Amino acid sequence: MTVWLLALSLSVVPSAQERVNPTAEAIAAFQKRVDTYLTLRKDLTKKIPEVKETGDPTKISAREKTLGQAIATAREGSKQGEVFGDLSSFLREIVAEDWKSRSPADQKAALSELPKNLKLTINQPYPTTLPLATVPANLLARLPKLPEELEYRLVDRQLLLRDRDANLVIDVLSGTAPATK
Repeated sequence: MTVWLLALSLSVVPSAQERVNPTAEAIAAFQKRVDTYLTLRKDLTKKIPEVKETGDPTKISAREKTLGQAIATAREGSKQGEVFGDLSSFLREIVAEDWKSRSPADQKAALSELPKNLKLTINQPYPTTLPLATVPANLLARLPKLPEELEYRLVDRQLLLRDRDANLVIDVLSGTAPATK
């Protein structure tokens, strides 16, 4: 009788795989990939001298470029979507929901900040001649939290993951907002 009850109780309890929330699992995997990137970044940052307090923008820019080039070289074999990974569909859904909640005027304003058909790729510096298009606060609150070294940016219909200090595009998620008519 005891064996039968034990067998019955085990069959009623869902397996660990069934209990895992797929979105939570994707977010955890994303955070792990972000941590892996930050470890690489930290190792490379140690090799690049810090800029002492200075008002000289050329020194700041030179360090930014050096760090960006070092990271891009170290990530040379990386592919688009590698960091976002299986979180991509969830992120597209969040951005699409946010997009639908906006008025046509807000949608147009969001897309008018930057040139149309601007395609950014991973390991590319974010163009310094373009504004840093911000992610609306309501949308940002729904996206997975990032460490201070990284930030999300919306460019045309792409969600970018950008390294702030290196001014480098770490990952790109295309097709995040529907085309306007």
